[in-house]
Amino acid sequence: MKADLKTTVGDLKGSARIQRMPVNDFFVKNNAPIILFILIIVSSIVSENFLTWRNITTVLLQQVPYFLISMGVMLTIMTGGIDLSVAAVAGCSNVVVAILITKWGQDNVGMLFVCIALTILLGCAIGALNGFFIGKLRMAPFIVTLAMMSVAQGIAYLVSGGAQFRMKNEILSARALTWFAAYRDPLIGMPVLVYVTLAIILVLWFVMRYTPFGRLILAVGSNESAVRLAGINVTKYKFIAYVISGALAAAAGIIVTGRSALGSPLNAVQSDFALSTVAACVIGGVALEGGKGTVPFTVVGVLILALITNVMNLAGLASYPQYVVKGAVIIFAIFLSRLGREDG
Repeated sequence: MKADLKTTVGDLKGSARIQRMPVNDFFVKNNAPIILFILIIVSSIVSENFLTWRNITTVLLQQVPYFLISMGVMLTIMTGGIDLSVAAVAGCSNVVVAILITKWGQDNVGMLFVCIALTILLGCAIGALNGFFIGKLRMAPFIVTLAMMSVAQGIAYLVSGGAQFRMKNEILSARALTWFAAYRDPLIGMPVLVYVTLAIILVLWFVMRYTPFGRLILAVGSNESAVRLAGINVTKYKFIAYVISGALAAAAGIIVTGRSALGSPLNAVQSDFALSTVAACVIGGVALEGGKGTVPFTVVGVLILALITNVMNLAGLASYPQYVVKGAVIIFAIFLSRLGREDG
């Protein structure tokens, strides 16, 4: 009788665990959107200006470079690597495009497209070097991209001579770039750069979700040896991931130039692009060991960090507490991500 009672109690406990597990699993797997939702509620309580349309569109515009860079960083982490050179590449591109526009874009708007294309090619070239050393020579991504960060910082100072290049309004190409960077949709007031960024994100989401390229990027990070044994060119996919990362970082640098009308080598050294975008990827569930992650959740990761900064600014807090809160959120997200892997 006692044995039957123990068995019944055990069955009841087991069924209770089975019923609770889907709920726990849901919260662990969707921790990033849940954190974002909680942040939105808290932010709207802390500041009445938070949910104003102007504030929302301004935050999205400010995060455009972070969105772009995080997409590239996400790809490199998915392959089992990382790209620490993105901040320096963006800063270097910021200087290069400002110099090119100043020299070539005086009286010709068409030269703006040439300057932008050459700057993005520079980002692709740095990404290609990263991809070659990491994919072909199988060098450690952390070391390679750290070294390339130093190279890009050096290029920024060499081409500028350590000086800032302020793009004057009388330069036709400079005026066109700054106008585009600030232009808002007259219908709803959304910055055009947000639409462009959304289009890029949607394309990348489609590629990662529905094409062989996306599946193989994840496969390379999940089990590189098995992918190699299957006869798939792992080097090619790693190479492409780093080239895309370099190109998107360069595009982010161009956007910074358009918004500030300034090319400064300090941006290659002092920018927080690398830290924030890697953190956004981790918060969004991209596994640092590779083979796991999604585009939408990475976007959520960027928004989480953006909201933390925005609500603290609206509340009039100093910048130092922001670092503490950001660090706490990152650690908490990593903890939840680890719980999800252990439960799986």
